Amino acid sequence: MTSEDNQEHYLVSRMPFQQAGAAEVLRAAQKDKGFLDHLKSCLSEIVQRSAGTKVWLDIHKHAEILCEFIYYCLTTLCLHQTLGEEYTGVLQVDHSKRKLPHTFKRVTMVILQCFGPEVIRRLLSKLEDSTRSGKLSGYLRPDLKNIILHQMPTLKYSLTLLHRIHLASFYFTGAFYHISKRITGIKYVLVREWFGDTSASKSFQILGLVLLTHILLTTVYTAYSHFFIKSSSESTQSSTKCFVESKKQCPLCLDERKHSSVTPCGHLFCWQCIQECLQTCQQCPLCRHSALPSQVVPLLNYD
Repeated sequence: MTSEDNQEHYLVSRMPFQQAGAAEVLRAAQKDKGFLDHLKSCLSEIVQRSAGTKVWLDIHKHAEILCEFIYYCLTTLCLHQTLGEEYTGVLQVDHSKRKLPHTFKRVTMVILQCFGPEVIRRLLSKLEDSTRSGKLSGYLRPDLKNIILHQMPTLKYSLTLLHRIHLASFYFTGAFYHISKRITGIKYVLVREWFGDTSASKSFQILGLVLLTHILLTTVYTAYSHFFIKSSSESTQSSTKCFVESKKQCPLCLDERKHSSVTPCGHLFCWQCIQECLQTCQQCPLCRHSALPSQVVPLLNYD
C-alpha cells in the first residue's frame, strides 16, 4: 500500500474532520512565508558571494520563484505537509473532505501559486508595451488602442480589488486563503481537533467586515476621482501634457510620479500608489521582491 493510500485510509477512518479555521490557515501560511523568506535570503547570500550582486539582481526574480516551486514540490506534490501546515496541524483535502487532493489538482495549485502572479504581470506588461509601441497597430483600431491604454490602470486595480474581495471572503469562511486553492477546491482540515481555535472566528469575521467596508469606500473614492476630479483636471491641461516620459512614469498609475518613492529593490513609484499596493501584498509589484510599507523611502527633490 502506497503512502497516498495509507493517508487516504487514515482520513476515511477518522472522518469527519473539523474544517480548519482562518486562524490555523493564516498561521500556516505565515510560517511557510517566513521559511521561504529565509531560504531566499540564504540563496541571495550564496549567489552574491559567489557571483556578485549584479548577477543576483539579474536573476533574483526567477531564482525566488524557483525556490518557492522547489519547496512545494518537496512538500505538497510529494504528499507531505509543509512546515507551516505541520506546525498548525492542518492537512490539505479535496472538496469532499474525505480524500487527499488528486495529483492533477495539487500540480495545478502549485503552478498557479508559484507562477500565476508573475505570468499575469508579464501578460499585462506585454500587452501595454505592445500597444504603446504600435506592434498591435495592424490588429487594433486607433480608438481601441487608446481605450486599452486608458483602461490599463483600471484593469490592474481590478485585479487588486479581486484579491481583496477574496481575502475578505477568507476571513468570513476560513477557507481558501490562496486564490490557487479556491480555483482547485483544496481545503484544510484539522488533524488535531483540540489544536483549533474556534473563539477566533468572530474576530476574523469582524476583520472581513472592516475589509469589505474599506474596499467599498476605496472603490467609491477611486471612481469619483477617475470620473470627476481627473476628468475636470484633464480638461484644463494642454494636450502637450498627455504624454509622460517613461522615466517619470509611475508603473502603477501610469501617470507622472507624485512624491517619488523607492522600494528596497530600487523601483520608483508614487508614494500613495506603492503604499496602497503594499497593504495587499508586501512585495514589489514589478519584481516580487519582499517589501514592507515601512521600507519605502520617499525621495525629496527627485526629478
